[in-house]
Formats: sequence, structure tokens, C-alpha cells
Amino acid sequence: MKKLFASLFACVFCVAGAAAYAAPVERVVSPGGIEAWLIEDHSLPVISLQLAFRGGAAADPVGQEGRSRMALGLLDEGAGDLDSEAFKAKLESVSGSVSFSDGSDASYGSLRTLTKHRDEVFDLLRLALTQPRFDATAVERIRQQIQISLSRGSDDPTTMARWVWHSAAFPGHPYGRTHAESVDAVAKLTADQLKEFVASRLARDVLIVGVSGDITKDDLAALLDRTFGALPATAQSVDIPTVAPADAGQTVIVQREIPQSVMVFGEAGITRDDPDFYAAYILNYVLGGGSFSSVLMDEVREKRGLVYGIGTGLSEQRYSPLLVGQTATRNDKVGTAYDLIRTVWGDLGSKGITQKQLDEAKIFLTGSFALQLNSTTELARFLVQMQIDHLGQDYIAKRNSYIQ
Repeated sequence: MKKLFASLFACVFCVAGAAAYAAPVERVVSPGGIEAWLIEDHSLPVISLQLAFRGGAAADPVGQEGRSRMALGLLDEGAGDLDSEAFKAKLESVSGSVSFSDGSDASYGSLRTLTKHRDEVFDLLRLALTQPRFDATAVERIRQQIQISLSRGSDDPTTMARWVWHSAAFPGHPYGRTHAESVDAVAKLTADQLKEFVASRLARDVLIVGVSGDITKDDLAALLDRTFGALPATAQSVDIPTVAPADAGQTVIVQREIPQSVMVFGEAGITRDDPDFYAAYILNYVLGGGSFSSVLMDEVREKRGLVYGIGTGLSEQRYSPLLVGQTATRNDKVGTAYDLIRTVWGDLGSKGITQKQLDEAKIFLTGSFALQLNSTTELARFLVQMQIDHLGQDYIAKRNSYIQ
């Protein structure tokens, strides 16, 4: 039988990683009170900035699902007196980049520039955030792109399995919004609703900024005011309830005429500020986060050849953190793989891990840390995440000690 599986069951935890870097993290506060965290690196004439506004797609109003995605997709499609073509041509002329993306709990932006062109590129970021045009032609083009993406997602087994899993786990909650709701809402979104997103959600009190590269504290302080000073002071408050995944133990099957099955599985995870977070981080590495070093990969793929690959990770959703996993296999093997995954998951939850597994996980997770921050962009992004998670300026220096 040709099936696509999206399953929910109960057991353990997991998490994400980071990296070690020698330069100190400096806190920069502009004369206007705008804060950024900075790692100076003058080895190359490059500056990277990452930003986040707390409150993402989960804050989209009912009936306007996809509003944040569409609005953010339009911010670099013309701003101020520059239409879409002129805006992008100006960026290209100085080899700069400005882009935006949406997440469940935050809206994100990115800037990268050569030092000699920093003023021009930062000004383009300012225009995109404070004077987006939302021209009719651009609105319809981005709408069509999103609709095509949603259509392709409905034909993609992996994407559909994830949608079904979240719909089953979070009925009635923003995390569980369905594919059909998004398709219907995106078709109806208006330019005025997109402008309302910018006016209500992109504000200084929910702004988080991380910067890495060839810039000093004083220069950055001045740029912060010039770039973000015209944003509204406060964002519109949004009430999103904290929720636990529903229907633990449920298995949802979506029938599709396809030659293989995709399985998505998961349970309630662990918050970033939980004292057991680093124990959970290591446990996830052993369970399914360590690729070929993980128990699931060894038992389900290597020993029995039941799946093509398998992995787990922590989804750090603000209102419901998760431990989730995914695999794919031939249809005639999916039932056996499903049973074995549940057995391995449960055994690790009840029996724990061995000292050897613990030691090997620590070696890898501490030794690979620095490799994850190998560019100014990655450093800036990590500085934003450190602020979102309230980890403190000294986190990079201390992180490996938490693992140990």
C-alpha cells in the first residue's frame, strides 16, 4: 500500500549547536538606544548584519495566514523612490545583499556589504524597512511565487508530512495552520494588509541585531540610529498561547500514489532555559542528531537497511518546543521501520545512554563547535540567536563547558 506517514509518539529530547570564536562579543548601544551585539573582525573588508523582529508567522491574524511571508518577500522589491528593478540594480552595483525571511516566531533580515560600500547598503536596508513600496506588479509576482511554492509543497511528500504532523499536533493553534488555510489567505491578501504588517510588527522594541566584520563600535552605533531610528517605537502586542502537542501516540496516514513513504515523528521537547537543556542536547545527538553516530541510524539503516536515512533534532518553537524526526523508505518496509523507531525511541528513554556514547558525543559536540561559525554571516546570525535565547555575551566562550 502506498502511504505517507506523519506520526506522533512519546519519549525524549534534543537541540541545536553553536561555535567557539576568539574575539569578544561587544554590546553596542546607539545614542538613540538601539542595541546590537558585535564581533569585530578586520581581517577582511566585509560586514555582515543579521536582524530579527520577535513575532513571526504565528502572529499572522486569522484569515491572513502568509501575511508575514508575503510582506517580507516584498521588502526588497522596491523602496523609497526605487522600484524593484532599480533597488536590485543599486545593490548589485555595490556587490551588496539585503534579504528577508519569515519564521514561526520571528521575522528575519540579512545584510552583507564590502566595507567601502557600507553606507549605501545600510541605506538600502533602511529604505526596505521603513519605506517599502508594495507596487502592484511586485505584489502579484510575489503572491504567485508563494502560491507556486504552496502548490509544490502539496505535491512533495516530505513537506506534506510536516504540514500534516503540525496540523495534528496543534489543532486550533497558529503552529497548526493548514495548507488549505494558507492557500486561501495568500490569494486574498491586499497591499494595505501587507503595509499593516510593516507598521505593526517591525518596531524597535522587538528588534534584535547581530553584526560581525570590519566595523568599529562607534561606527556601528551611528549606523544603528541611521538605519533603524525611523522604525516605530513599539510593536503591536500579540497573544499566542503556550501549548503542548496534542494526541500523543497518534499515527496519521495520508494516502498518496507514490513509490516510497515519508515518516515525520515527534513529541514535546524542552525549552532553551531548562536546566536539562544540555543533557537533552547530548541525548538527541545519540538518538538521531549525530548522523551515522546515532542509534537510530545504526539500528534502522545500517544494521537492517530499512530506511534511506534518518535523523532527529530540536525545534525550538517559542510556544511549544519539540523533538522531531524524519525518515523515508520503500512502502513495503515502512511498517517494520515504524515499529523499530518506536522501540529504539522508547528504549533510549527508559534505559538512557552508555558512558561510551556520552563521551563520544561530548568529543564531537565540543570539537565541531568552532566549525559552525566559519563566516561573518554565521557569526552575526549566531549573535542574534544568542540574544533571542538570552544566553549572555560570554556564551561562546562558555558553551563547551556546559556540554562537559
